[in-house]
Amino acid sequence: MKSWGVKVIMGLAAVVLIGGVVLHFYNRRPTQLAEAAPVILQKADSASSKNFGARGQTAASSKEIETPAAKEAANPLAVAREKIEEYLRLHNRDSASLLAAFHATDAGQGIDYLKEAATTFPGDPHVQLTVLAQDAFPEDRRKWLDAFKASSPSNSLANYLSARDYFKNNQPEAALKELLEASGKGQFANYAMETYLGAAELSRFGGASPLMANTTAMSAMAGNLLPELANLKGIAQGILEVQKQYLNSGDAASVENLSQMGTGLANRLTSGDGGRFVISQLVGIATETIAMRSLDQNTSYEFLGGKTPAERLEELKAQKLAVRALSVNFSSAFGNATEAERDTYTERVKIYGEVAAMQWLQQQHPANSTQGGQ
Repeated sequence: MKSWGVKVIMGLAAVVLIGGVVLHFYNRRPTQLAEAAPVILQKADSASSKNFGARGQTAASSKEIETPAAKEAANPLAVAREKIEEYLRLHNRDSASLLAAFHATDAGQGIDYLKEAATTFPGDPHVQLTVLAQDAFPEDRRKWLDAFKASSPSNSLANYLSARDYFKNNQPEAALKELLEASGKGQFANYAMETYLGAAELSRFGGASPLMANTTAMSAMAGNLLPELANLKGIAQGILEVQKQYLNSGDAASVENLSQMGTGLANRLTSGDGGRFVISQLVGIATETIAMRSLDQNTSYEFLGGKTPAERLEELKAQKLAVRALSVNFSSAFGNATEAERDTYTERVKIYGEVAAMQWLQQQHPANSTQGGQ
């Protein structure tokens, strides 16, 4: 495959496994997981990163794609500063344009745009989430978490991120209260598509082709989504630590309730807007896998639809293998696609989600993707 084709595929769907399950776009921003601690409360409702200054680094837990194409693709389009400023004037330096400008610049060069957005639009939930994803103001992180919760009272993501910080700060009781609150909320808004669309628009404004603009947009989206997903997977680890204490005390009911919380989070990452991108689905699979560990593997549970954890783990394993096969075969299908098909693919990602778009493209080239679509 030609090097430019490799570059685009790296941008649209580069697979890297973190702990065997995370799809990692070539983006160079950091993620970090930390561990947690103990204590719980009541029945879960059955409804249902690190430092900004280190933005040029990659988490020790991630496995980098060490190819020339990947390094070249790390910044497929550097929008000139004058074009960024022109774009900002055109949009009256609103919050969306400032965030797009932040994502269009390399490493620490965009911090002024993020700070401007944070200062001018401190109550904007997308700005708040970007500040939290980048850990732009670590000394005021709790203030930003509380502000995100206040501005987005129906958004469970605010509670999940707050819970993760409580786990990291050894405040498990507060973390579990946040998880209970999150389980009662129907919304899970991570603004990934808003980030994607804003970055793509600015890239096109800067002169990029539609395909390269979408590649750049995928990088911008991953820049926020990856540290967010690392934090959410960290919640599962925090829950696991709490479960160990309940197992030791023989409190099987609390262990089950905690597993149900973890499964509820996983469901948000594998369905609806939260499951729009493959990386989210893989982290959801990883999260639910962790949630199954502390349960009796041969007992049927109502919240699992009557299945045993052992049966559910087999299903999760099959799902992970299917996503791996889809991702591997996608490279061949994309390499043989026409320019029009590639453009259609990127549009389908926006409308139907990444998995459905990848399956569609493989259906157009079945000879090159024997295990692809469903």
